[in-house]
Amino acid sequence: MPDKPPGSMRTRHRSMGDRLHAEAYLTRLDWHLEAVMPGKERRSTVKELRQSLISDPRGMTSSLRDLGSPKALADQYADDAHRRPLWSIGVIAAGAALLVYWTVFLSYVFGMLAAVESLGSAEADATFFIIKVTAFSTDEGVGIGWTSDWAWLIVPTVLAAFAFLLGARIWRQVKPSEVTTS
Repeated sequence: MPDKPPGSMRTRHRSMGDRLHAEAYLTRLDWHLEAVMPGKERRSTVKELRQSLISDPRGMTSSLRDLGSPKALADQYADDAHRRPLWSIGVIAAGAALLVYWTVFLSYVFGMLAAVESLGSAEADATFFIIKVTAFSTDEGVGIGWTSDWAWLIVPTVLAAFAFLLGARIWRQVKPSEVTTS
């Protein structure tokens, strides 16, 4: 049987649960590293850590416990106090804001429709923020509608942009001015 070449790493077979546990940890670490290092460097760091976890002869639980929390580990990689914006968190925040907005909006519109249907044949108009909404129930049909101008796009766009900027912590983009001493 041939010997393994010197310097080759022996990889330990990991169960599916161990791999999922490691990937969850690395995903959380990647999110925290976004604040302290650029994308290429971050991906390289996560890749190295993944290889290290695979080759570690100890159990996955003890390996991850020794690394500490993903946030604490990411803080160790920070070489200065300046933090970068968290663009991925901003995208998630914008998506969540849109989901909440459309859920509330559609609940409002379907509530109007239920009220109109309970009254029999009728039509109702209302305003949701700046969007004119119509619900009708007649002998010919039942339906909902809202204005077709730009108003129905303005509110969710502003809401998503605001959530994105807050989630990304855009103020981190502005680097603090350096103090000069004379």
